[in-house]
Amino acid sequence: MPTIKELRIFKLQMPLIRPLITNIRTSTDLHSLIFQLVLTDGTVGCGEAAENVKLTGENLATMAINAQNWAVELKGLEVAVALQKITHEPTYHAARYGIETALIDAIAQTQQLAMRSYLKLPGTGTTLADDTTISIMDTAATKAATQRVIAAGYKHIKYKVSGAPSEIDRILSVQDLLPEDVTLRIDPNQAWSYEAAVTAINRLQQATFKLAFIEQPVPVDQLEALRKLRQNSSIPIVADEAVFSFADARKIILGGYADMINIKLIKCGGPLEAIKIADFAAEHHVNCLFGCTAEVNVALTMAACLSAGLKNVKYIDLDGLDYVTAPPFTGGITSENGQITLPRTPGLGITLVANSTYLSKIS
Repeated sequence: MPTIKELRIFKLQMPLIRPLITNIRTSTDLHSLIFQLVLTDGTVGCGEAAENVKLTGENLATMAINAQNWAVELKGLEVAVALQKITHEPTYHAARYGIETALIDAIAQTQQLAMRSYLKLPGTGTTLADDTTISIMDTAATKAATQRVIAAGYKHIKYKVSGAPSEIDRILSVQDLLPEDVTLRIDPNQAWSYEAAVTAINRLQQATFKLAFIEQPVPVDQLEALRKLRQNSSIPIVADEAVFSFADARKIILGGYADMINIKLIKCGGPLEAIKIADFAAEHHVNCLFGCTAEVNVALTMAACLSAGLKNVKYIDLDGLDYVTAPPFTGGITSENGQITLPRTPGLGITLVANSTYLSKIS
């Protein structure tokens, strides 16, 4: 098994096509760390760790320091030993999921295995039905955005909503625009009180459109309210910000707090923890949504490979590429109007584009 020659760390900063506005934050740019893990046999594994301070509490500067510390610790180790070392790190750091991704990518390449084959995942599909996200905006803009994505061919649309009482009126305003084969998803990002959630759910249950689920309607510290909503709603309730680690997932699932859980690499710390969470959910007959933050096709390709391979991932929300143009990579997934196609290569199949204006090397 080859050893690690170096871990190159880059900062990725690129503008979004349009702002992403949620109850928690407004994003106009994408910030990530990009990793190139170089092995002594010349193999280069790629990883990505996105900045989302509101979600993880870590900014890019803190993430870079942690990544540089890992670069020193991992140098010279056999790549399999390095992977075991980082996955047994007890402290969560946002940079970890990108480094773990790069390690797994490198090992899969050395073994000439597709990502799902290396990870021994049972799924066999090569395409995924994705959604696209419509930000918090006024009613006229919501209608225009809805018409745009329907015309493009999207079949699954996620609406970010705030805690404003008028938000359900805004969502209901699109009813007459929706073809029968389009399904909606609602994501308050903890915006509602229990009482507001009951009112919203009662109104949404009477809507004519198809509604797949509601994500994290109440704050994460209100688990009993979440469970009560789940027990009284005909619309499935998804726990998102309430589930970071395996321990969180176990608590939510065994406590019956939600119908489904949202897995994100940025939350759980890496692909192997994501698999562990999904497998536990499957054992307890709980389906999963696999989501993302503002990321590009390095992290998104790993997330898509996991989503396609894990049989209880019922929904995906991996629409990061809808918000960026010309990311500085070739290979990985392709995403077009709600259809993701997986790469047919060993590992992730990602190559960095040289001399990109969006990438700057840190170390």
